[in-house]
Amino acid sequence: MPGQSAQPPAESTLRALADATGAAPVRVLTAPAGLDVPVSGTVIHDPQEPLPPSAGAVLLLVGAGIDDDRALDVLRRAAEQGFAAVVVKRRGHDPARFVAEARAAGIAVLTADDALPWRDVDAGVSCVLAAYGNGMTTGSAPAGGEELFALADAVAAVVGGSVAIEDLDRNVVAYSKDPGLRIDAVREQGILHRRVPDIPEQLRQYRQVLAASGVVRFPVMGEELARAAVAIRAGALPLGTLWAIEPDGGLSAEAQKSLLDAARFAAPHLLRALNLPEAERRMRRDTLRAVLHRSGPPADEAADLLGLRPGVEFSLAAFTLPGGRHSAPDTVSATADSALLTHLESVLTRHCAAHRTAATVAAAANAAYVLLPATGQAAGCRFAEVALAAVRRAVGEGVRAAVTRPYADLGRSATMRREADGILRATAQDGPGLPPATTADVRHLILLDRLGDELERDPWLRLSEIDELLGHDRDQGTDYATTAVAWIDAVGDIASAAARLKVHPNTLRHRLRRIRELFRVDLDDPDVRLAVWLELRRAAASAPTPRHAAGPPRP
Repeated sequence: MPGQSAQPPAESTLRALADATGAAPVRVLTAPAGLDVPVSGTVIHDPQEPLPPSAGAVLLLVGAGIDDDRALDVLRRAAEQGFAAVVVKRRGHDPARFVAEARAAGIAVLTADDALPWRDVDAGVSCVLAAYGNGMTTGSAPAGGEELFALADAVAAVVGGSVAIEDLDRNVVAYSKDPGLRIDAVREQGILHRRVPDIPEQLRQYRQVLAASGVVRFPVMGEELARAAVAIRAGALPLGTLWAIEPDGGLSAEAQKSLLDAARFAAPHLLRALNLPEAERRMRRDTLRAVLHRSGPPADEAADLLGLRPGVEFSLAAFTLPGGRHSAPDTVSATADSALLTHLESVLTRHCAAHRTAATVAAAANAAYVLLPATGQAAGCRFAEVALAAVRRAVGEGVRAAVTRPYADLGRSATMRREADGILRATAQDGPGLPPATTADVRHLILLDRLGDELERDPWLRLSEIDELLGHDRDQGTDYATTAVAWIDAVGDIASAAARLKVHPNTLRHRLRRIRELFRVDLDDPDVRLAVWLELRRAAASAPTPRHAAGPPRP
């Protein structure tokens, strides 16, 4: 906790962003009202959505380029509603028209690097504003709950000095209560008034802590004892700081690790204390997206952020678009799919906000995923069925859904996602209106898909005789592939296979004999028969048998 003074805190303005060289990911293109315009926080906005009332906020304009008329319309409405500035990306376009419109409207324009993800732009701007106590638009946190006070006590016991947890407005939301711990007068005053005294020198310290990824240490200054501090973040989003007075012998490696662990544990609690549902939703979404891509924080830390309790099962539901693919799409359809996928994610988010607040929604690749804490497969299917009805009304009847088996270890997230994706892929040819599918419904089709993938990865595994057979059918107009599949499907029953093909049994026998003669395929060998059937089914994958026709009956 830094030193004290009666001077007022510095105000967060556009100047703070302009002066934060290297810290803020934006630069000023124009500021018609000057750089002393107060800034209250950030708002991420898609031009297709209504503009939220957030006077004084910095608007991050995603989804539209500066040459887009929609962006100009949002710019004018942002100026009318009192936004402090709009952040855009140039993406190779001349900003002159956009800047001229901004000057006429009287609103500042900032630009961000094209290659920087919007979530990193948001986090960078928020970190700079947080040093001035204005990293959020929703106000200060109330006193922390019992968990934060217990956390402060536990960390203080390891460190050997008093500990305080603060929000971005430098309010003390929790503190250690052991009277035997090392403390000084400055810390006592902060705890007494539940707020850190304000002096300009504090800004440098808070900026340093919020910009750092680890523990920052400050030496003795006047009456203040040496201190160590670490930023509390939800993903990249700053939430507050954790401060500890160092013991006489300095900070041990164990104590530094304890500070870092405590900051991670405090993040979800501080979010709840701040009553920031949108911030928490974004944090959980980014965490789930990272987990699904096998990146992000360790499994135990991610599980805590996502509300998963140790040993308690959870399921993953996945929703994909009409005709959704699970391979690399072409460029033209990728743009349309991206817009639809964003819409799908938005609909699911609203549905969960109303009916399943503990769920986390995140779009990735060609699907939107919903993590369902404390949910077995039966309950997951019930959720998915209701959600699917809402999604189909909003997005289209062709939307499909999958529900995984229950898991209890987030470390198996890669397996969980492969299972969900496998179900969606296996149902790609299903007709509209079917309920969510599970692994049990389509396990046989998933197996065939996996075997087919192996043949694609290693073409030398394929039977050259089958390539010859398929080539002969294609060039000569014969039906040897269809004949072989029908006979194998009928388990060698000539009469049944002939009836299915609508040919005479003798015709079928003749074709089978020609397959053996022309292509040297021994269909009497059960292993060869299985390999032939798998390859021919894979060759017909462009029109596979739908789940509702080939799979086991649905309950």
